[in-house]
Amino acid sequence: MTSRSLLNLALLAAVVGLALWVYFKPKPQVTQEYRISSLPTESVQSIRIERQGMSVALKKLGDRWRLTEPLQGRADEIKVGRILEILSATSHRRFPAIDLERFDLMQPALQLHIDDELFDFGGLTPVTNEQYVASGESVYLLAPRYAAMLPQQPTDLISPRLLAESEIPVGFELENIKVIQQDGNWRITPGKPGQILTQNELNHWVQTWQQAYATGLMLDTNEPGANELHQAVAGKQTIKQAIRISLRDGKNVQLIILQQQPELILLRVDAATRYRFPGETGRRLLDPYTVVGG
Repeated sequence: MTSRSLLNLALLAAVVGLALWVYFKPKPQVTQEYRISSLPTESVQSIRIERQGMSVALKKLGDRWRLTEPLQGRADEIKVGRILEILSATSHRRFPAIDLERFDLMQPALQLHIDDELFDFGGLTPVTNEQYVASGESVYLLAPRYAAMLPQQPTDLISPRLLAESEIPVGFELENIKVIQQDGNWRITPGKPGQILTQNELNHWVQTWQQAYATGLMLDTNEPGANELHQAVAGKQTIKQAIRISLRDGKNVQLIILQQQPELILLRVDAATRYRFPGETGRRLLDPYTVVGG
């Protein structure tokens, strides 16, 4: 047999062997994925979180979310979106919702209501560190990040933005200065001798207020602050450190300056919430002339 014939036989054997391997190789197992909810995210109108005696409720008004319990205020849309990610979650394991004690779901410490659907969060698996989550008639295994998205405190869901997008300022009344919009232009009174602010500079200062995001939030629950707040609302006391922002829709935002250094703390009266800002941000908010040259 010639060398060419031997080569052809070797090639044929290789092709046959490859064909047999492809035919008989183990077929990959298809992992079953179970979606834990069929509720469309865009249709959701209400959310409630219950954690060890604390209850937080949100409702969708138009296209925006608001906290309704235990306090009222604008919700952080990004954080709400993360909570709703559970509606599209899938799991590779599903168990009947029986013998709940083995899943640590007899008395769940954390519950999430989304419209009429209830999600109970249980224990973690020791090997994969996944969490047991009950929904409907089944218990699923999910990554623990879904529970981590739920707030520890109600203030965790308040928007850190001081003014809502819909709150368009047309006037600012600070302690010793007023900045009012008239005929589309901003006017500042009294002016500072030797310094004139251009419209661009004043627009920039107003935008600083519109885009002001707090680095920290806190409910105004201590008694001195509450008394001051109630007196301010009732008009029984003149607050020296106060700011009044007039809005385009005719409403007003009342702020009380609780602290200026080393950081600025503003109490927004209607929300009964304290907003904390770094000292430099506070300086820019309280003094329009800081924008000169900016």
